[in-house]
Amino acid sequence: MIDLSYDFINTLQSEVLRQFGVDNLQPNQCKLLAQAILNHTGKLVSETTLKRVFGFAVTQHSFSRYTLNTLAQYCRYKDWDDFQAHYYKKAFRPRQQADLSRWGEVKKKANAVSQYTMLTLKNRSGIPFDHTAPRQYCLSHIDRFLESQYAATVFIAPAGWGKSLALVHAAEHYWFGKNAVHPQDVCWFINAHAAGSLLLKGFSLSSWLDNQLNLGNGDNFREYFSAHPEEKSGRLVLIIDGFDEIAMGGDKLKLLYNKLEDFVYSNDQHPWIKVILSIRSSTWSEVFQQSQQSPAFRRFWFLGAEMDEDTSTNIPMLTEQEAKSVLYNADFEPETVRLFSDSFLQKLRHPYYLQLFTQLNSAGGQTFIDENLSLFEIISHFIQNRLFSSPNNAFKVSIIEKLLQLLDMGRAGLYADKAALLKQNPELFPAYRELLADNILVEENLSQEIMFNVKVRFAHNFLLEYFTAMHYIQAHGQQVNNELLSSVLGDFPQSPFRMYVFKWLLRYAITHEQTAGIQSVFTLPLATPEKAHLLEYLVLHYQQEGNPRFAQVFPAGYFKKNPISTFISDDFVHFKKRKLLQALLSLAESSEDKLKIRSNLYIIALMQLDAEQCEIELSNIRKICTADEAVRDMRVTPYEAYYFIYEYLKFGVTDEAAKEKIYHFALCWSFPQQKTISVADEAVFRAISFIFLLLGDHQHLVDFTQRLFKEHRSFLFNRTDPFRLMMLCWKAQAHLALNDINTAKRINRHVDIVLKHFSTDFFNGRHLETLQKIIAADIYARENEYNKAVRAGEYAMETALKLDFKIFVLLNFGVLNRIYHHLQMDKQRKEAQQKIEMIRDSTTFAQALPNLMHL
Repeated sequence: MIDLSYDFINTLQSEVLRQFGVDNLQPNQCKLLAQAILNHTGKLVSETTLKRVFGFAVTQHSFSRYTLNTLAQYCRYKDWDDFQAHYYKKAFRPRQQADLSRWGEVKKKANAVSQYTMLTLKNRSGIPFDHTAPRQYCLSHIDRFLESQYAATVFIAPAGWGKSLALVHAAEHYWFGKNAVHPQDVCWFINAHAAGSLLLKGFSLSSWLDNQLNLGNGDNFREYFSAHPEEKSGRLVLIIDGFDEIAMGGDKLKLLYNKLEDFVYSNDQHPWIKVILSIRSSTWSEVFQQSQQSPAFRRFWFLGAEMDEDTSTNIPMLTEQEAKSVLYNADFEPETVRLFSDSFLQKLRHPYYLQLFTQLNSAGGQTFIDENLSLFEIISHFIQNRLFSSPNNAFKVSIIEKLLQLLDMGRAGLYADKAALLKQNPELFPAYRELLADNILVEENLSQEIMFNVKVRFAHNFLLEYFTAMHYIQAHGQQVNNELLSSVLGDFPQSPFRMYVFKWLLRYAITHEQTAGIQSVFTLPLATPEKAHLLEYLVLHYQQEGNPRFAQVFPAGYFKKNPISTFISDDFVHFKKRKLLQALLSLAESSEDKLKIRSNLYIIALMQLDAEQCEIELSNIRKICTADEAVRDMRVTPYEAYYFIYEYLKFGVTDEAAKEKIYHFALCWSFPQQKTISVADEAVFRAISFIFLLLGDHQHLVDFTQRLFKEHRSFLFNRTDPFRLMMLCWKAQAHLALNDINTAKRINRHVDIVLKHFSTDFFNGRHLETLQKIIAADIYARENEYNKAVRAGEYAMETALKLDFKIFVLLNFGVLNRIYHHLQMDKQRKEAQQKIEMIRDSTTFAQALPNLMHL
């Protein structure tokens, strides 16, 4: 009576909780409950068993008679039979005739099983179930399946993909929710382990269903209801979750699959019986894939539109909106989520990474969660949970080391041959299957009729980066030292891959307090973007940990030899970087470093039209300029140029003496050949270019930028320098204002190509991309390509608003307003005007709107 149906288990749970005096049981209370049961009955039910009873742990078999008797006795009953007898009479007191039907009887049993299974899966969810989101694709998949002639369907995906929770949401949507779509159907939702406990003893699904009629031997479930359709109120849907070859064993799984296949194929004359299965990709490849070749399989099994035969997956990742919904449910502020980069949101679409991220930031409600730092923590926790905490970790590490060797740390490509990886070593097969099941490795079946070709790769590139870094650490005695760093530097050219390997090495040195290793990382001859990313990670890590050792990592005088200004580029012009720049101020020793940091802080405030913050930064910049003799003797100091911009936007006035000084400097300055641009020079050049733009003196802006590029030929060889690209954008803007569309178009296209080709170098530098798109929209509009103009302009507007680049919003509005007016897009024009009014109300730069929108 008990095995698979779990009759009255939900009732027993409720009675135990009532006796224990709680409404809801938490996992940490199971130990206290076990003691309470022991005190009352004198019998011991372990904490682990109680976790299985209440769904906090996997149940691989039905509960023992001892467990059920003891729990019934705790509830003041003689034993389990006495408990059932009491509630059987209560449940089957005289009711309406409809409730006494055979279909109703089966439905009641199915509900008891399903509710228990769903409770178990909810309690095992890594994210509180009420924070999770229904998967729209899964609901659509089931909807199409239920209305089709197929007998069975399957959800196939790696571990941690959210298959089980997707089934729970679907079950509530279609059969168990308050507004269930198909409330008259019988839904039997079970775990594969529960089914296996019976089926492996010789039962079949057909005979088990027959037994559910409970009317004596010889009744045939399917034939009975087919012969008496008036008693059948809907479909019978059997959901089996968790066909897992690791937990069940490969031979048992194949036996279970054969029984399942027999049941599915025997339903040919009973289309009202449907089977839904969830399975890991690795199990599908191992057990099911061969069956796909038979015509019967294709006729009976619905795989869905998203089926990828190479990777054996038919469920896409979460949509961006589903991922955001989970974050909102977990109390992340919409304003916080809105600030996440597109690339980070793409990673959070992986359900398991989203789970880890919400767990790492369980407090929620923060103004900003640093995505760069979180990504490394997510990956680290993922590998710890799935690899090092596993019983087969030694074999798994051996396989990964072999794969790194075959890939030559990624230099030989991303794929290795499966046969070469395993070399028919049977002791490696279980560990290899676990790596596939846990989504660390992925198989891609490229076999053809005349050859067998299965390739293996890491599931994600950042896993390759992590394991490559760990390989070098292992090879150098777990010490990040000059020898290790030189090896990596020599083995890999400049690339995003190398940068992330160095980040993992830096993280290892930080977490293992290898101060000498940290210092060695920053003495490497790396490109500026690489240094900037590494320095940012270092500062963020110590800020997150609140570690006072941060100031001790770099001894006094360190940054005199290794100036911070060589680490910081225009890529730091981003409001998210303000906290980081403030932290770097505590390390800055030279006036040049301090000026670089303060200039970036001023530009960030200016981009946000934050006049008050601009005043604060101007005060600090003035002190730096006054204290440095070389800066003080410049024809135009950074302070003078920055203050001119501030005064013009604040009051709409120009200091004629300062203006004359700026114009004279732009016309007369010259430098010796090969002289490098100092921090102060760069600040002045940038400010003067913007001043000419504000004043509408586009010819002077063209002349100034042309002379700048002529004087400093090094710009020609440093294509990715953000300062160079910014100057090119202003130059293109000026040419456009002078109606030199061809020159503006050529420059803008060049900037676009550089930004796309070196996108990883501009991970945070969206201001360049935004400005380039504003100029592109203007060019398209002048060439009457209005569809392209709208797309470019609206993309720029969306980015500028998201990143709080208010100056760019105003510049872009001038372009979009003309486009909307020409296309008579009144609704869009009105919405854009409303955003401009919000900016007007948020800034005390009173002259910003009239001076920027009409450039």
